[in-house]
Amino acid sequence: MNEKELSITLGLSREILKEMRTGFTRDLHFIRVESKKPIHLWEVRWTELGVAELKKKVGINESSEIKPEETSKEGTVHGKFKNQKMLAVLVDGKPENVLCRDSSKFGLGMQVKIKWDGVRWCVARHPRFEGKY
Repeated sequence: MNEKELSITLGLSREILKEMRTGFTRDLHFIRVESKKPIHLWEVRWTELGVAELKKKVGINESSEIKPEETSKEGTVHGKFKNQKMLAVLVDGKPENVLCRDSSKFGLGMQVKIKWDGVRWCVARHPRFEGKY
C-alpha cells in the first residue's frame, strides 16, 4: 500500500507518517520504489508487516476494519478571495476553504464537487466557461 493511500486510510497526514517511518526498517516495513527522480522523492510503499506494526504503534486494533472517510462531497460557492486559487464553499452548512485552479470561472451560488486529498479540500471538476461546466 503506498503512503498516500495509507495516510487517507488511517486519517494521519503524510508528514506524521514520514516522521514515524524513521522508527521502522527499510526493506522490511517499507520499500522505496526506484525511479529517475532523486532518492528522497521515490515513492514509498508499506509492506503488510509494516502496516500491521504501524497500526499497533498508532493504537488501531488489527481485527477492526479501517474504513476511509468520505473523500468527496458537494457544496455551494458562497465567497471568493483575492487569491485566485481559493474558494469559500458551504459543505453541509459549514464553510470550507477549497483549492482550485482559477476561481474567476466559479459563480456565487454555483454547485461544486470537492474531494479531500488527505490535507485539504480541492475542486474535483473545473468549469470551462464562467458559471458553466
